Amino acid sequence: MPARLVRGVAVLGLATIVVFIASIASPSSHGDVPPPAKGCPANGWEENLPNYLKPDAKFPTEDTPLNAQDCQFHQWSWEAFVWATALDSKGVPRFMTLPTPEDLLSKDPKAGELGHRGLKLAARSLIPNGAPGHVEGAGAIVEADGNMLVAQNGYPVYASVHMNLSYFNTAKKNLIVTGGYTSQPVDSTFDVGAAVFKATWLRLDAGQAPPTGAFTTEAEVPVLTVLRTKTQITITPVPGKFTKVTVALVGLHVVGHTINHPEFLWGTFEHNLNSPRVPDNTYPGPGVSKNNYTFYAANTAFAKANIALNPPTLKFDIGSQKFSPPTNVVLQNQTGGEDLANGPGNIFAINDQGHSALKNIKGPQSTFANYDLIGTVWMKPGTFTANSDQTNAVGSVSLANSTAETFVQGTKNAPISQVQNCFMCHNGGSYSFQNPPPPKLVNRRVAISHVLAVGSQYAVPNSISGTIGTVGAPAPK
Repeated sequence: MPARLVRGVAVLGLATIVVFIASIASPSSHGDVPPPAKGCPANGWEENLPNYLKPDAKFPTEDTPLNAQDCQFHQWSWEAFVWATALDSKGVPRFMTLPTPEDLLSKDPKAGELGHRGLKLAARSLIPNGAPGHVEGAGAIVEADGNMLVAQNGYPVYASVHMNLSYFNTAKKNLIVTGGYTSQPVDSTFDVGAAVFKATWLRLDAGQAPPTGAFTTEAEVPVLTVLRTKTQITITPVPGKFTKVTVALVGLHVVGHTINHPEFLWGTFEHNLNSPRVPDNTYPGPGVSKNNYTFYAANTAFAKANIALNPPTLKFDIGSQKFSPPTNVVLQNQTGGEDLANGPGNIFAINDQGHSALKNIKGPQSTFANYDLIGTVWMKPGTFTANSDQTNAVGSVSLANSTAETFVQGTKNAPISQVQNCFMCHNGGSYSFQNPPPPKLVNRRVAISHVLAVGSQYAVPNSISGTIGTVGAPAPK
């Protein structure tokens, strides 16, 4: 992620699931990766995965002793994914019952409790916090770098953020907008067991079939409008105006504080039909795929993928609420640039085990077998400080999700000083990268969380803007 702040969202509605789980081809094969390390995955590891589906299951935290090996970190990601996607009696994944950034600013004493929430995407208020009419629904129609991923059907890809109670309670104490960030002890951080999840969602046309095997649910998405000055075009949500649609889950970050790792483990999953995937450190090359994917049109040269556009080059039709042209997406590192011995092979082997465990579960829960771990990134024990950044990364050191970090994917994982991953902007300097930095917002380890910016000037604007080349040019059509 780049040096902009991630926005969150609210959550839920009664969920539906596409139960059809056919034999689905993966975007890449096992032939271009080394074998896993001996003993990876651990013997019988996958047999324990169903235990994380239980309503009272605890979030995994004990997988990372001081001598933990590469395989254990990726196994943890799968355990966290199964915990997060465990369906309740109404077919709602656990992560969608967790508090959201919107709850952080709510005055309702029950706002941070577990429970079903309506999934309201990209709803950030245009009215400053504390002013009359302010309603915060921390969503995003743009990615963390301020660019927009446009699906093949013309709709933007939306994001939502969900945090467990441990994470929520610490974040609420440290909000910038309430003064908590500067009043809490400078060395405070999150507790073991704190976890946060960022989901990405594909809006479907009425009657459009979702990607095969994807989880779907109802959501409210904002009606977008065009604001224009003599030199700028901005496309932004209309305050308070939404429409109900069906969305499909296409990506999920799983992020958790485990023993010995206050920097959190950062894992990411994608639906297995999102895009082509390129072997680590070989992008773009002469690549092209003859197959269509959810976010990729067949025969598009990889070198022409992942191209960010802004208005007026990115056109918007206010009637259909669609953008053009769509973004062609390629995952540039199929295992996030895993740099440890047998690392890519470990990820493929663990995916095989995770898929097998979920496919053997009867009912709609098995749909999550159609999601793949791309990789996990972390730091060595004892190395996380307020000044740590992406160069301290271990594991999938170029980790990115094609639906959340589309435009900032790293192409090489060496030298380490040039890698791009989650720690590039999730670090102790998250709120002091401006020049000059804002007063009193010193680097702190707790700043690794971007939800601390909810309601403040440091949150990513929930809009996309571009410069008009000629004064008086028409609004984008």
